[in-house]
Amino acid sequence: MNKKKIAIILNIVLVIAEVIGLVSSISQEHRLMVEYYTIDSNVITLLSSILFLLFYGKKEFVKDLRFISTGCLTVTMLVVIFILTPMYSYNYKLLMFTGNFFVFHTLCPIISIVSYIFFEEGTKKKHLVFYMTLLYGITLILLNVLKVVVGPYPFLMVYNQTVWMSILWCVIILGLSEAIGLGIHTLNRKRIH
Repeated sequence: MNKKKIAIILNIVLVIAEVIGLVSSISQEHRLMVEYYTIDSNVITLLSSILFLLFYGKKEFVKDLRFISTGCLTVTMLVVIFILTPMYSYNYKLLMFTGNFFVFHTLCPIISIVSYIFFEEGTKKKHLVFYMTLLYGITLILLNVLKVVVGPYPFLMVYNQTVWMSILWCVIILGLSEAIGLGIHTLNRKRIH
C-alpha cells in the first residue's frame, strides 16, 4: 500500500474519532467548549482531515492546516502529560485514557503525528503552530484579564498568579509550541527528501 493510501485511511480514522469525541463532548457539556485549546485543536484536526480527504492533500492550504492541527494536537498531548496531569495528582488514567480525554489527548494526537510525519506532504511554513498557539494565548489571556473567562487552564488564570508567573507560563507554552512545530516540520521534510 502506498503512502497516500495510508494517509487517506489515517485521516478517515481521524474524522471518525473526532466526530465521535466532539459529539460526545457537546452532548455532555451542551455546547462546544471553544475556550479549551484541546477542543480547538481537535476541531481544526477534524476540518483539516476532511479537507485532506476532499483534496487528497494536494492543496497548500490543506498542508498548512494539517501541520497546524498536528502541531496543536501534539502541544495538547504534551501539556496534558507534563503540565496538567502533575497538577491533578498524576491521574494519567483519567486524563489520557478515559472517554473523550482518550480521543482528544491520546488517540487523535498519535494518529495525526504518524500520518503527517510519515505519510503526508508537509507545508513549507515552519512557524504556523507557534502563531496559532500565540493567537489562542493572547485571546484567552485578554478574556481572563477582562474577567469574561476564568482559565480554563490553571496557567491562564492571571488573577490567581503573579504577573511574572503568567509571563513564565507564556514563554514555556509558546516555546514548547515552536519547538514542536519545528520538530514536526523537520521530521516531515527529512522523510520526504
